[in-house]
Amino acid sequence: MFPHGLLLTLLTPALFTASADPGVVVEINRSEYRLEVTDLATRERGPSLQVAIGSPSHPTPAGEFWPSAVIRNPSWSPGPHARALGATFTAPSSDSPLGVGKIPLGYNAIQIHGGAHPLELGKPISLGCIELQDAEWFALVRWLEQRGTLATWQPRAAGDVHTTFRRPVRVIVH
Repeated sequence: MFPHGLLLTLLTPALFTASADPGVVVEINRSEYRLEVTDLATRERGPSLQVAIGSPSHPTPAGEFWPSAVIRNPSWSPGPHARALGATFTAPSSDSPLGVGKIPLGYNAIQIHGGAHPLELGKPISLGCIELQDAEWFALVRWLEQRGTLATWQPRAAGDVHTTFRRPVRVIVH
């Protein structure tokens, strides 16, 4: 049995080391239709990308989000609005309405995802999501990978591929 003082001495470095990384912040500026990313540990700025955001009837919510996963080749389950227009489930693929991938924000199915047509960028046109062209979504993910932010990609039986964050990632929507 460890004396309490010795146990605290052994655990203290691990506690401070794990929380010392300030992580990465992804900022969405809705008025400028921009996504910008910064590594807070090094102050290195990543890609600055043009996005589409939610329409006036389906606005992208402002706030702070802590995503937990990144998914390539996602499936898509249409919500009530899209179902009313005739949309149906799409199996995991890079050709779904979400494009090559998504980063779920954990709020009302809002996500940062690919699949945006170039003419949609800079417009309030989505059903609340932050949309990127597929090449830009990959650029964001590559930048995160290069900074050790993502864990190993894990293929799933359904055909999609998941990873989690090894570093803290915060998404702020202004």
